[in-house]
Formats: sequence, structure tokens, C-alpha cells
Amino acid sequence: MLSGVSLSRKRKLSDPPHSSSEPKKLPFPAVASLYNLDPAATGPQQIELRRKVCLRVGRSKKNDIILTPADCSTYHCEIGVSYLNGKDIIYLKDLSSNGTFVNGLLVGKDNTCLIRSGDKISFAAECHYVMKYQASFTLKSPRRPGTGSFYDSYVIGELLGCGHYAQVKECVRRSTGECCAVKIFNPTRKDANWATSLNRELNILMKIDHPNIVRSYETFVEPYDANTMTTYLVLEKVNGGELFNRIVSKGKLRQNETKALMSQLMSGLRYLHSLDIAHRDLKPENILLDITLRNSDSDKQTGPWDAHELDVKVKIADFGLAKFIGATKFTNTLCGTPAYVAPEVLVNSTERKYTKTVDMWSVGVLIYVCLCGFPPFSEELGPPSMRQQIIEGKYAFYSPYWDEIEDSALDLISRLLVVDATKRLEVSKASKHAWFDEVRPKKELRETAFKGSRAPVTRGYSNPIMLAERVKSSLGDDTLARAYSADVDMVKPT
Repeated sequence: MLSGVSLSRKRKLSDPPHSSSEPKKLPFPAVASLYNLDPAATGPQQIELRRKVCLRVGRSKKNDIILTPADCSTYHCEIGVSYLNGKDIIYLKDLSSNGTFVNGLLVGKDNTCLIRSGDKISFAAECHYVMKYQASFTLKSPRRPGTGSFYDSYVIGELLGCGHYAQVKECVRRSTGECCAVKIFNPTRKDANWATSLNRELNILMKIDHPNIVRSYETFVEPYDANTMTTYLVLEKVNGGELFNRIVSKGKLRQNETKALMSQLMSGLRYLHSLDIAHRDLKPENILLDITLRNSDSDKQTGPWDAHELDVKVKIADFGLAKFIGATKFTNTLCGTPAYVAPEVLVNSTERKYTKTVDMWSVGVLIYVCLCGFPPFSEELGPPSMRQQIIEGKYAFYSPYWDEIEDSALDLISRLLVVDATKRLEVSKASKHAWFDEVRPKKELRETAFKGSRAPVTRGYSNPIMLAERVKSSLGDDTLARAYSADVDMVKPT
């Protein structure tokens, strides 16, 4: 023990732990934020990520961000922002034995990964955040007054589906708790012309209001990183899945069921075409069904639906944005084939000029598929190739699949699958066709009906392959075609 000696410390042995779960206020700019996906959670609702600052996250009070869940480690992870080659790079280093997950994938202790806008970070079983770049920091021009980030207004949920150019996720509006869907488009490089065109198209979508068209609520165009943008399109969530799934699960649809669904589809198309808007990609995957179930057998059904269904509403989805997402290539369907594409589109592939008549060709294919369960054009029905079948309008109503189908249905299909687009039925005339008129006298139906020969015609075609079989087999057209070699009878269209 020293006596008479005064000890004065030049520094503290340790800094006191933070009294708050929020990070220290630092002078560096916030380039991104982590948003809490559970508004009722005890953790911070927003964590700002600042340039040249590394935040440590965990249960210890010595961390910059304090999280309380028991399955969160004492020192769980570090999140930092580095500035490299003119770009802000956000990284996460996992320090936890319990695990840190990014988009559901384990990072792994002592491993580091890059974090991008929209990534979901899970620190614990009930502690989830989503990362978002600050729009005001990465955009060269400020956002319009009163607009904020998608994540300010919505809590993002599970993945509903993926496509070539976007993914669809469930989301919940923070202010009302309403469940919606959000289409998140793949990042696109920032370009003034692109942004202007996209905004114009999105403004049109916002004005569309029809019971048979998926409602678009609002849009957010936000930075994905310093050089690219992501578009969020908030949509009405439809609960009954796709028409494609209904056909696959049943094999084919009943005639009265098909008629009721196609009548609604025509109503939605009449509205779009009256606004001079063409869908351009009609197919069963883009026709959603909003199904209301019966509470009891005493509930009177609104149409010829399945026994458990009270009402089925058609909702047209996925239109209007193709030219802004680089989709001069078609979204292929049915084992990678453009089965619903009009012949003028295939012939004019270099220019790709679309008119509203392309939709009516697609409607003809849709009615055909619903009634028999397979498409009129496919590789296994060749030669010629499916593309050439479409260009030449080569198709048939095969026996026995079409033996019990009304002649008026065949007549309507024959008037829609017309190679010359100028002679193809427009939506106004197609929707008034005799097939849709349940109460029309039978004599009048006979006079307007399909007059093709019912005599079977045999050629060296393979058996048609049902949609359900295509899905079950997961095989492409070439492989499937080799598996089927028996001749079938057919009836040629006039």
C-alpha cells in the first residue's frame, strides 16, 4: 500500500453501457436502415446504418443495439457500412452460436456476407428486420413530398410466387392491418427515360378500377443500391390461386363453369380494351380466382361452382408492365412454350408491335384449354413445330375430348383462333356470342353454331397431353412427345 501518493486517472477503465437500445448519434450520414417486421416487438423499430460505423448487436448491454430475446446471443453479430469505389457496401458478420439468418439462410459463426436492399435479417426466432437503403441518400433527385419507403407503410411477409422479372410477397399495411400482395420487380439501372415511362404506366394502373381486374393500390420506386432501382407495386391479394391450378387439379373444367369464368374474363377485357389497354400476356397463370366459400348447404351459389364454393370471381393480373421490364421475350408457359401467343407476334418478332387483338387469340386458347384440359398448339401435336402450328393456325378439336362439347363453343373458338388479326372477333362481339347466352333459343344456337365436320380424321399426330400430366411429369415437350406415339381421331376446324 502506497501512502502519500495521489493516483489520478487519465481515462476511464470502461465506458458505461448504453442505457438505450438505440445506437449512438453519430455525425456520419445514414445510408440505410433496418426496419422491424413486428411493430409490437420490444426491439427498436428502426436501426440506422451509417457510413464508417460498425454496430454490434446482441443481448449484452455493451452492444450498440440491444435485443432481448433469449435465443439471441450475448454478442450476436456486427453490421457495418464500408465505402468502396464510390459505393456504400453493407456487410454482416455473424458472431452467434445460435445463428444469424439472411433471407432464411444461415450466415454461420465468424462468416461475413453482404446485405442488399430488401434482405430479411433474422436475429432470433421472433426477431426479424428488413434492410432498406435510404432513398434520400442514394437518389440524385429527391422523392416527391409525402412519399416514403415501402417499408414505412408495410410489413413484408412470405413469398407467394416468383417470375422471370419479379417476385410476389404477402404484405400487411401498418395503418390498417389489411393483407395485400406486393410485386417486387428485379433491380433496374437508374435511367431518367426509364423512370418517366414507368411512372406513366404505373399512373395508368392506379386508375384502373374493375371487379374482374386485380386492383393496384400504390407504388414505390426506391433504390436497391447506389446504381439500381427497385419498384414495389402493392396489389389486391386474391385468395383462390390461379386458373392454371384449377385446371390442373380437375383435369378440365365443366362447360357451364368455363362459360361463367370466361364471361367474367370478357367483362374485364372489355373494360381494358375500352381504355385502349392490351394485356398482351393472357394465360391461366395470369388469371386469378377470388373464391368465397359456403358456410352451409343452404347458402345459394352465384354460379355453377363446386359444391363448397359460394362465389368465384375472375381477377385479371399481370398486365401493362411488360415493355418496361425488358420483356420483349415472352414469359413462356407450359414447359417453356409460348402456347398462348398470337401468330402475328411470332411473325413480327423483330418489331413486336402489339394490338388488342392479341388478347382475343389468347382467349380462344384459354377456352380451348379449359374445356378439354390441353392446349391447341404444342410440340407433341407436330409436325409442324408448335411455333409453325400457331403461325399457320393449325389446330383441331380431337375426339373423344370434344365429342360432348357444345357446337357453339367450337364456333366461338374458331372465330378467335383466326390467323388474320383483322378478321378475329373483337371482345365486344365475342362477349355476345351465342355460347354465352344460356337462354337463347336452341334454333338460333344451331343456326350460328360451328359447322365443321364431325367425321373423324386420322393423322400421324401423338396423343394430346393434359396440363395435369405436364405438371406431374415435369418433362419438356420434346420428351413428352416421344412418349406418345398413338394416332388419335380429330375434327378439323372450318
